[in-house]
Amino acid sequence: MIARTAWRRSSPRPTSALRIATVCAVLAVGTGCRGFVRAQTGGAYNLPDRKGHTGQLVAADAVIGLKNVKWPGTNKPLPFALHTSGDAILAPERKAFGWGTGIAFYGTPRPVSAYGIGGTSLHFDEINGRFSFGNVSPYGEIGVITSVPSRYEDGGDGLIVTLGVGAATYINYLAAKSDTIDGFMLVKLGVGWEKN
Repeated sequence: MIARTAWRRSSPRPTSALRIATVCAVLAVGTGCRGFVRAQTGGAYNLPDRKGHTGQLVAADAVIGLKNVKWPGTNKPLPFALHTSGDAILAPERKAFGWGTGIAFYGTPRPVSAYGIGGTSLHFDEINGRFSFGNVSPYGEIGVITSVPSRYEDGGDGLIVTLGVGAATYINYLAAKSDTIDGFMLVKLGVGWEKN
């Protein structure tokens, strides 16, 4: 009995943040979600043109919005959504692994729509053989999204293809003084699945 009481006292209890996240998740699922997930690849060009810092980019991301919240005065879903991503820059002298969170703006691709994304990232890096990390590093992306095939009716789910151009700033806390702030221009080709 004493051991059971001690175990209950030492076991973690849900925090307020966990409760709020649970309520938001239930509301999102209960009201219906819309958005897309995709895998991307492309190139990351180092803007300061540091030797060995330009290389390949791979990423996966998700855009999650509410389909039953309508744009005022229309029957169209609100075009804003949450964005979360995981990405990696794989250059000879620069490896960066980041997690980004932000806001997305996009329309339903019937057949083509523009999109825009902005947010900040937390990242861990290897820069010229040294470990570094950073946070609150801004990123942004604009591009086009198309449904494949384009015959999907409104409300349909299906494959999508995206082409985007972006920029990312990396604030590196443990890097050498010359590498403290870095910038990249990104070109991304993505394939994913749209949910309406």
